[in-house]
Amino acid sequence: MKKILVVLLMLAVATGVFALDGDWSLSGKAEIGAYADLDVKPAVIVGSAYNKPYSDYDNIGGSLSLGYNWDALKLGIGFNWNGGVGGELVYDGGSYKFEASGNLLPRVAWQEWVKGPYNWDGRLWGYYKLVNDLVHLEAAYMSRQNEWWASDKVASGGPIAEYPWDGGDTFAAFDHHTFLLAGVDLSNLSFGIVLPFLFGDTNEENFIKVPGSAGAGDFQGGKTNLAALGGKGFEFVDGVLKQAIAGFKFNMQPIEVAAQFRMSDYGVYFGGKWFIGSVTAGLSFQGILDPDQPRRVRFGGGVEYNPGVFGANINGWYGLQKNDAGGRKTQIGIEPGFFYNVIPTHLRFQTDVGFYFNGGRDTDTSEKKDLEIAWAVQPQLFWNFLGTGAGSYYGFNTGMIVRYRIVSKDGYDNFSNCNALDVTFRWAF
Repeated sequence: MKKILVVLLMLAVATGVFALDGDWSLSGKAEIGAYADLDVKPAVIVGSAYNKPYSDYDNIGGSLSLGYNWDALKLGIGFNWNGGVGGELVYDGGSYKFEASGNLLPRVAWQEWVKGPYNWDGRLWGYYKLVNDLVHLEAAYMSRQNEWWASDKVASGGPIAEYPWDGGDTFAAFDHHTFLLAGVDLSNLSFGIVLPFLFGDTNEENFIKVPGSAGAGDFQGGKTNLAALGGKGFEFVDGVLKQAIAGFKFNMQPIEVAAQFRMSDYGVYFGGKWFIGSVTAGLSFQGILDPDQPRRVRFGGGVEYNPGVFGANINGWYGLQKNDAGGRKTQIGIEPGFFYNVIPTHLRFQTDVGFYFNGGRDTDTSEKKDLEIAWAVQPQLFWNFLGTGAGSYYGFNTGMIVRYRIVSKDGYDNFSNCNALDVTFRWAF
């Protein structure tokens, strides 16, 4: 009976909203695929979506979304085949904006109803634009996905790639994080600072036990309304202020440069790009320079040529990673690739290649390891069924993808050996 009442309530609310002026939108998507591992005997095949095998997110499934826009207000409701009913409220007032979204049904009740996993990531964040839009102040408990003050990112991510095309983000990349950000946006220059964890961590496992706390009812030695946290939280200086991230970005054609600094571990990032016609060249560095921690640095860059119908790129880097025992790993990575729109309206052929030269030593006194060379090749075919333009996975929403990946077996440590074929079918409206 309770489940029926919930559905009736949702329908009643939707009926009332229909009476308002505004624009309605309806969209849906579905994705079905299969992944065949040819490296095992006998070969095995399993259902899988495009991003699941190598990026470990998304899976076979579909969703339906209903949206309503009225002036600065946006409302949405989504139904996910894998389980979950989500709601979204976004209000964009120009000089301020906020979003509150999440699951509309209790998690346990929904799982009991459809016998499926909960699958709706909520968000809660907002910003103000102050002083004639020069100052940007953003508070997030479950942030939007965004990255500030970044340019070339070849050097971002782990200094030693453990998988082919194993890229990463800079220090100021956030998605479902908690922080307070204050920035200044000028015509060609932006800069600012981020204070993570200021509103607590959305993942309780990351809470720090506060020294001197005696458990529930006692927070830093005194009675407080924070007793529900059981004496867990963040020390304001070490846990918040010393975790600050500062950055800036400067744009003036044909160049852009960006830099970031993270106080907690002396993390440093800088990157830049140069644009001239169809050619883009980039250079970047990212590292952890705290003398009390193992050093991890990566320096790299690349060149991309993309006149439209075809394109090519090559990235390269040098990475160094030291461990607590004094040993180190080093890696030189070279990753060329190209694409060709065989049928400009429908079909793209794309191939990515990687060469990885791995070395190092176990400790400072041990002999150097023999140089190990790993390589990887990944050809792909992207078919846009609607003929709206050839592109990669995010370039179209209805079509088919065939991908083959082979990785050498002489890579070291966790470098993923692979000999696999996968196919994906996508639909959307």
